[in-house]
Formats: sequence, structure tokens, C-alpha cells
Amino acid sequence: MENNNKVSVENASVGTYIKLKTLERKIATQDNLESEINSYPSLVNYLRDNTDGSTWYGADVLVSLKQSREIQSWKRRSPLRSVVISKHAKAIAWIFSILGQIYIGQIDSVTKYFFYADLAHDAMDNIRASGDQHNMRDLLLQIINTSKRYL
Repeated sequence: MENNNKVSVENASVGTYIKLKTLERKIATQDNLESEINSYPSLVNYLRDNTDGSTWYGADVLVSLKQSREIQSWKRRSPLRSVVISKHAKAIAWIFSILGQIYIGQIDSVTKYFFYADLAHDAMDNIRASGDQHNMRDLLLQIINTSKRYL
């Protein structure tokens, strides 16, 4: 029985890897990527319900287009919380949502806190390193690369 479980986990990781490679290709080559991001249903619904500039929230991670007093206050209440502020916040929200679907079998109610925190920290490191010049596609590809730690 243990052998069957190992094969099942390996097959899930291979399936996840194939989905990631497909997503990477899409990000690198799709002409209307921003249009797809802006019309992504869960993002559209989130933006309709949240008009404060935030684009995604989950697992103690908040993604936003702009910094605010509320975000600073929220972050100060727990040092474990992560905040990503970027002009590409919609794209980051989109990739976080897509990766959550892809990794559904690898992350659970506990590991999701580590998963999204790792994605957020690496995204912010990338944004800080490139200043305001960060490229949306490169940022999304870097976030995918970070996610591969969870394969």
C-alpha cells in the first residue's frame, strides 16, 4: 500500500510540473495576458467587493496596488503577515489564485501559510531589487519558480 501512495504522490508532482510549464509558456507568449488577468472571475469578484486597492488576501498574505494605513496596521498586528505592494498587484493576485488551484493536492490548511508567504516574500524581494522597473511577466515567472519548492 505504501508503494501505491508514493507512485500517486510522484504522479501528482509530475502533473503539477506539467501544469506549471504550461502556465510559464502562457505567461511568456500570450499576447492578451493582461486582458485575461483583468477578466479573471475571482479577481473581478474580489475587486468588486474590495475597493481599497487590495487585490488578493489569504493565508496571512495581502496583495495590494497601494500602501495604506489599514494595511500597515494589519501588518503590525502580526509579524508573520506578509504584504505585497505592486503596480502589478492584479497580476500577482491572478498568479496566486492559479497556483492555488495547481497545487491543490500539495498544499493543505497548514502549508498554505508557508506557501503563500514564500511567494509573497520572493515577489517583494524581486520588486525591491528591480525598483519600479519590474516587468510583469518576469515577476509572474519568478513567482512560479518560487512555487516549485513545493513540488
